[in-house]
Amino acid sequence: MSANPQARISLPITVGVDGSIASRAALDWAIVRARGRGSTVSAKLVVDDEWGTISVRDLAELRRDAEKVAERELAYAWSAAGDVEITLEVLVGAPMQELAIAARASECVAVGTHKTGSFHGFVTGSRSLQLAAMAPTPVAVIPSVSPADRVGVVVGLGPPIAGADAPVRFALREAERLGEPLTLLRAVHASNPRPGMMEEVWSTYRLGAPGVDVALRTATATAGDALASASRTAVLTVSGRPTKPGSTGFQPLGRTNSDVLMNLAGPTVVVPYLAASVTAERLTSSVRSSG
Repeated sequence: MSANPQARISLPITVGVDGSIASRAALDWAIVRARGRGSTVSAKLVVDDEWGTISVRDLAELRRDAEKVAERELAYAWSAAGDVEITLEVLVGAPMQELAIAARASECVAVGTHKTGSFHGFVTGSRSLQLAAMAPTPVAVIPSVSPADRVGVVVGLGPPIAGADAPVRFALREAERLGEPLTLLRAVHASNPRPGMMEEVWSTYRLGAPGVDVALRTATATAGDALASASRTAVLTVSGRPTKPGSTGFQPLGRTNSDVLMNLAGPTVVVPYLAASVTAERLTSSVRSSG
């Protein structure tokens, strides 16, 4: 199923849909991002086969129902798409695993969530954590309710190790694209960073995109709590996830990302380090060529 076909210059944005309000929030976010980047949206509706335990007859019935939902969701997408090309595919399997596989050919993958705030998150859990732990590309988690009047892009500033700057470069490109200021957020905890280190990092990223207003902020809370709090007012909140070279499949998210995803209150992206290097370069060339 597709709409408005035309030539595009970048990889698609994959988005998981299921007919819920939350999935429509993710679909809306993906359409707006695709329009701003000149890319496409590849929607996936996954029929959960519960790891092969559902009978063939029941699975066929579930797929027929899913096709009806897909038609309705595609009609909804068309109404908001404008000139953005959209495709929608019905798949069968474990939903988050199928989305993680689809993400391999995407610039990022987006899913919606009903869960905002610590109470809902810790009580019910979230499938978005599964996706963020498996996808090789940035994972955007979009809450179904997101207050207006948001300002700025916020990114967690990780330790100064190889690759850890990729989430910041991703956030920098997003801030530049959106015309928003960027805040580098560092959780200090009990021990202070090396004197002058934060100022050096701040100056480096300011030079990376002269048109972006870059600010530096430290927080005494844990990184996860600080980023979750920032997501209440930020246009976009970005966190990084380290990955091992050559690794595929599930990888631990770590406490920071788990806390952020369980408690987010606004659009949040988890950026894997290795995939982010490629994505950030792609974002950079795309933004520069269009500017």
